[in-house]
Amino acid sequence: MQSALSSWQNWNSGEPGLGLLTAKPEIVTELFGGRTNKTFLVSSGDFRAVVRVNSPDAVKLGIDRQREKQILELLQPTGLVPRVLFFDNDFLVSEFIEGRSLTDKSLKNSHIMESLSEALAVVQSVKMPNSSPRNYLDYCRRYLNQLTGTKVSPLVVEQIEGAAKAVDQEAWEPVICHHDMVPENIIVNDSGLFIIDWEYAALGHPGLDFLRLYGADYASSERQKESLQSLFKVKQAMDKLWLAVQL
Repeated sequence: MQSALSSWQNWNSGEPGLGLLTAKPEIVTELFGGRTNKTFLVSSGDFRAVVRVNSPDAVKLGIDRQREKQILELLQPTGLVPRVLFFDNDFLVSEFIEGRSLTDKSLKNSHIMESLSEALAVVQSVKMPNSSPRNYLDYCRRYLNQLTGTKVSPLVVEQIEGAAKAVDQEAWEPVICHHDMVPENIIVNDSGLFIIDWEYAALGHPGLDFLRLYGADYASSERQKESLQSLFKVKQAMDKLWLAVQL
């Protein structure tokens, strides 16, 4: 964290509304909630920012920092993500978004759902050149390979791999997918809606972020529910495997 703060003169702090950064910031408080990294609110005068100290287990957890950087840069013009002030493999400095995080209950609000759907449509419209879509079978196997046979039975492995293979073989147009679109990663204030924590993002299935937010409610018909069954199983598997590799 001290290394991050010592780099303050290299932060891109000249953005409107951020406040003028003329001295090394100090830690205000640790921001709790995420399980992967350490995150802090820092300030200097009227300047405030968020410093995320990255977990050293990025590879173990399936995180690609350079891909995250590329996606954040592509999404900066949308106004849906915090402005990036500094980025390297060890830490990320970004704009502090003041507001309230969504909850499962707030997702039942029709206005929130409409705003979220519009935001995801914008994200999915942004093209990501020179990048391959996520292969969900390979991704799940990277987690599975870290676990012993006592943690995941052969039957469960077979079920996970079968669902992932089915998703990979379906015809779908890859889009920028957050892959961790939980209510806590969505902040709302008077200026609108913001999506944070993009470290698991990649080109992926266009339905996955919607499924993570709304579950089966996302499907508008029985036919659509049936077509999304494998994707829902993969989503559940990725969540459980992510937790298991950290135990």
